[in-house]
Amino acid sequence: MKSLSIRDAIKPIGDAVRLWWADWANQLLVSLAALLLSLTVVLYPAALFGIYHQAVDLTHDLRTGLAGFWAGFRKHFKTSLLWGLINTFGLSIFGFSVWFYANSRFVSAALLMWFCLIALVLWLTWQFLSLSCFFLQEPQTLRLAWKNGFALMLTQPGFLLPIVIFMLVLTFLSVRYFIPLVAGSEALLCILGLRAVQTTIKPPEAQN
Repeated sequence: MKSLSIRDAIKPIGDAVRLWWADWANQLLVSLAALLLSLTVVLYPAALFGIYHQAVDLTHDLRTGLAGFWAGFRKHFKTSLLWGLINTFGLSIFGFSVWFYANSRFVSAALLMWFCLIALVLWLTWQFLSLSCFFLQEPQTLRLAWKNGFALMLTQPGFLLPIVIFMLVLTFLSVRYFIPLVAGSEALLCILGLRAVQTTIKPPEAQN
């Protein structure tokens, strides 16, 4: 695998925005469908897998939209529930730890809060990359996806830094202000993750 630099991250970010905008109507509908299903909480993982499924098609110049979304929703339903259960557990632990230490007053509370916050960011980054790997690998298993996602974090830190910052900022804005989420930011993040992983598979100059 070729080692990529911070500069190499510009192209997948630009490609993701371009693909998302060119198919914005479909991506908006897909994101809204996922948002409505996510209100049940239980169906959020399956909805996310559905977005990724149609996003893979889009990175190969196929606009499947809602049809691709529902196909992915059904195809990966069981796998998505397992992924969702594990992630809910992980995010709950890290999130509670950040909150607990942020509201504690003992001497090392601030240090522990930052430690837990960094751990939370690393967890989100790992899951972001792993899900993208899941939809680009064979066989499509969570164990292999987590392994590949972790390998990318270790081998491509410079390349991933701008992409992760973009992901975290957009996620924060979506949660804080909600407007980006309604505008289809979730689909954009999925496309970005896929483009990032695809860039690590072959040199940027070979990308379409």
